[in-house]
Amino acid sequence: MSPTIQPGTVLMVDRCYYGLRFPWSERYLFFWAMPKEGDVVIFYTPMGDIAVKRCAGITSSGKFIALGDNSLQSYDSRSYGPIPIDNIIGKVLGN
Repeated sequence: MSPTIQPGTVLMVDRCYYGLRFPWSERYLFFWAMPKEGDVVIFYTPMGDIAVKRCAGITSSGKFIALGDNSLQSYDSRSYGPIPIDNIIGKVLGN
């Protein structure tokens, strides 16, 4: 996410911004909001890594497109495709 978020920056994440899920659950129990275009979210990639990217849109299949701000070097949805919304951990606050 460089230059928006520099390496070593401490981020505040609202884990309940989009909905409610138990810590041991892989799925949300229910949603009260959906990520909007431009939201910076933290999520699990399809490989199980944790990533911080900007939401570029939501598809009709319950997935979202994640794009990094450094498009030439970012490993994002252009590489691994749309991500299920249930993979979102939370919204990064203050960006």
